[in-house]
Amino acid sequence: MPLHTYTHVNEHASLAVWKIEEPVDWFLSQLELDAEEQKKYIEFRTDQRRVHWLAYRFILKNVVGKGNNIRVRYDENNKPFIDLSDDHISVSHSGEYATVIISRRYPVGIDIEKVSPRLYRIADKFLSDEETGTSILHMPAEGLCLHWCAKEALYKLYGKRQLDFREHMRIIDPPRGVEGSFRGLIMNGGEDYYYDLFSRQIDDYCLVYAIGKTYR
Repeated sequence: MPLHTYTHVNEHASLAVWKIEEPVDWFLSQLELDAEEQKKYIEFRTDQRRVHWLAYRFILKNVVGKGNNIRVRYDENNKPFIDLSDDHISVSHSGEYATVIISRRYPVGIDIEKVSPRLYRIADKFLSDEETGTSILHMPAEGLCLHWCAKEALYKLYGKRQLDFREHMRIIDPPRGVEGSFRGLIMNGGEDYYYDLFSRQIDDYCLVYAIGKTYR
């Protein structure tokens, strides 16, 4: 089983990363999907989307120890949660990897993305030259991916749809490379919310997670 990472990031939160090498049928054999989950599964049009969806359910049920009977649901903003549980979760998947973060105390957000030049095509949708202090086109692909993952993690943590990546979020003091700790800012409704962000490099992927304890 290609469990890449399982670690306690602090006293109340755990993080797991799975390198997906198994086919769809293997994950299906390991899971007991209820009627609602089966309906959702059938709606996916590609095996890659199916295996990503199954992989993070497998992580929750078999890696972080929640058990095969848990049910992952989605709120009105499509944010996942564990039915009948106070735990906070966030999930992400990209290419060969699926990842989950779970916390008993605070909301969390996570994102993983393969470093790729394709992000330059959408960079002006989530970044500005003023925010980075340089032309976006002059940023290394790793730095661009770090900003994207950080804002995705913040968006998932916040859990509401009315956030604009470029207008409502800022990344503060990001590391020079891919790995490090830094801060994120959400500006919405006249209030500023700061969060701790942490980044890791996994092969040629960038992973960023956010812990939802706010401070000023």
